[in-house]
Amino acid sequence: MGEFFSSRIVRENMEELADMQQELIQQVMYLPYMTKEQKKEHLQLMKDFLEKQKILFFRMTLSDDPEAKDVREQIMNNARMFGVVKDANTEDFFNTLEKTIEGLAKMLDM
Repeated sequence: MGEFFSSRIVRENMEELADMQQELIQQVMYLPYMTKEQKKEHLQLMKDFLEKQKILFFRMTLSDDPEAKDVREQIMNNARMFGVVKDANTEDFFNTLEKTIEGLAKMLDM
């Protein structure tokens, strides 16, 4: 394990992200049955999850650890499979995700 991923703070953040991701995945099957308020709570969890991902990704960007750089590159490659343009930077990537969540929230308020 590289120096970056050996950090206690990074490990704690990754564990928290994994827990949040699991909660989001479990909630997805119940979305059609959720009340409007429950859907808003789900979107808030998505926003919180995205913000934590953004912070971790930024830390990876600042790290000189080769393993952190590899993981960062894998994330961007995976993002490209979902339509993120090749030349997009990480800020564009996260802004697009934030706008998508905001659009869903606005749909709930209609």
